[in-house]
Amino acid sequence: MWLRGKSNKNSIALLLSGVLILGSQVLQAQQKIPVEVFAKLPAISQVSLSPDGSKAVVLKALFDTYHAVVLDLKTGESKLVMAADPHNFLFNWCRFANDTRVVCSIRSYVQRRAGQISARARWYRDGRTTMTKLLAVDIDGGNVLQLIPEAITNAREDIEWNAITQDHVVSWMKDEPEHILMQISREDRTRPSVYRVNIYNNRMKRIRRFSASVLRWYADDQGELRFAVGRLKSSGEGIAFNIKNNRLKQIDASHLGMAIREPTPLAVAADGQSLWVRANNGANTLGIHRINLADATVVETLLNHRQYDMDGLLLHPQTKAPLLAEYYADAYVVEWFDKQLGQRIEDVRGAIPGAPSQIRIVSIDNTLSTIALYTEGNGTDPAYYVYGMQDRSLLKLAQWHQGPPVEFEAIRYPARDGMAVPAYIALPGPKDQGPYPLVIRPHGGPYVRTTGNQYFITQYLVNNGYAVLKPNFRGSSGYGDAFMGAGFEQWGMKMQDDLIDGLDWMIAQGYADPQRVCIAGGSYGGYAALVAAFKTAERFKCAVSFAGVTDLDEMALRWRNFDFGSIPAAKIQSGKLRKANSPFDQVEKIGVPLLIVHGDVDRSVMIEQSRSFVAALREVGKPVEYIEQANGDHFFSLQSHRTEYLQALDSFLNKHL
Repeated sequence: MWLRGKSNKNSIALLLSGVLILGSQVLQAQQKIPVEVFAKLPAISQVSLSPDGSKAVVLKALFDTYHAVVLDLKTGESKLVMAADPHNFLFNWCRFANDTRVVCSIRSYVQRRAGQISARARWYRDGRTTMTKLLAVDIDGGNVLQLIPEAITNAREDIEWNAITQDHVVSWMKDEPEHILMQISREDRTRPSVYRVNIYNNRMKRIRRFSASVLRWYADDQGELRFAVGRLKSSGEGIAFNIKNNRLKQIDASHLGMAIREPTPLAVAADGQSLWVRANNGANTLGIHRINLADATVVETLLNHRQYDMDGLLLHPQTKAPLLAEYYADAYVVEWFDKQLGQRIEDVRGAIPGAPSQIRIVSIDNTLSTIALYTEGNGTDPAYYVYGMQDRSLLKLAQWHQGPPVEFEAIRYPARDGMAVPAYIALPGPKDQGPYPLVIRPHGGPYVRTTGNQYFITQYLVNNGYAVLKPNFRGSSGYGDAFMGAGFEQWGMKMQDDLIDGLDWMIAQGYADPQRVCIAGGSYGGYAALVAAFKTAERFKCAVSFAGVTDLDEMALRWRNFDFGSIPAAKIQSGKLRKANSPFDQVEKIGVPLLIVHGDVDRSVMIEQSRSFVAALREVGKPVEYIEQANGDHFFSLQSHRTEYLQALDSFLNKHL
């Protein structure tokens, strides 16, 4: 279970049909690659194996988005079992609940209810949000069922409302293949109860009523509740609970680290008395530890790196012994605890043409006899494979081409206060033939990190002659608490300085032309681009924001409207500092042409952030191109939106760089 060759003559025709596979050697250096090549959706976004390893469910790109397809790995036959409807819902993920029944998470955009609100803040209090649901379907496409009823009546508030999150599976209950265990906020708006749900007839039985301080429940593979985490309503302080005989007992987990990032439970261990967690345990970085369920004492530290945070842990499906842990250093890293398995996967890497630098296990069956793999890097196109452990067979499910692959180099550059900033760079030609026009790509989040993996926007940029800098500015995750915490309350300030210091480094190295620089990002990265447009306009020729935050006051207000929302909101500075670093409040200082793109059903950063900002820009006569993507979300989920964005970006950069 994840906590985070031989080819059949009847190949997976549906899967490979329509996948663009072009060798980069056939493209002439001077030939401009159409943006549609880069904008094409990856052929597959997910692979999940059935428990017996005979089938796989994949999210397959068809038409404008992803749809659920079941593949028979023995016969090569494929079946479209459920199709998305971009106007109503899109898929998040799919997996097998048993060998013949698939469960998929979908998301849709709904409006719950409106209140009396101010004009400026109306979009944060009118109830618009993202709702997730679970759909179940047989492997032949029959018996489609939504697992949770639509309407829920809450007598206390005298309103009818829907549980917004209806896809949180607590346990897949291996011994009861007709049931799953779910947590759903059914009786209380934010506190979930736990239900046993029949995936064939939609019958539900509550096995644990919500608790005032519990936000997440954890169970073993048999569906027995073992652990819970939450927060005290009075103070927002994180708390943990042991569960025995269905009784909650609060335990002290503060030694695991609570100040910056709270511990993340991963799975109940093989002994049933301990729990694998991702936590600090007194260190700066997140490690993988095993704690006693009774009192949270650490009984084993599996892996802890002094510089990088751990990401995921893979356990053996039967023995629950650790197989591997993964994390990102400068590149993707695997620590193998099952050395034989590690050697097998390395052998597979060598058998794949081009020997991709990254090979990841994405799914395993119940006996560890069939493994789904994802590969990319070292000049290879991304691909998915299925590997048979017994006969050492290797079946390619799909490989796709979105323009020639781009290899990023991991670097460190000094910030003005001496902090080393990790980053990735890619140049369109040899280093000694610079300087090149530069596009800085700050990541979103902001408390996540960027990597050197392939992404359609950066592939387009590098293949069209632009150097790219992707900084992991302070506040980014992956590098420990101190580095992340250094970004708190630094929106538009030290986090922004890190971007400009990266620009100076690129110029000093001879990689970037100081007269041809643009900054383009999404979400927080879009915010950073807009801050650059008014704080350091003299350094840039243009700025691009996709779904960017423009109004920090309203973003903080929206966060506070969520339960415990004051905690993330506190990571943005307040008062005059917030106004000074909010693009909406500094609109008259914008000094470069802007391209702003935003989807109208975005629920991470509301569309009004861009609408109000663009209106303010036009009112004071600032140059701006604005594209509002109908039915667009925060993630470029539709291929048509990716294409529209790249076409606009291509025209914008040609004009200004």
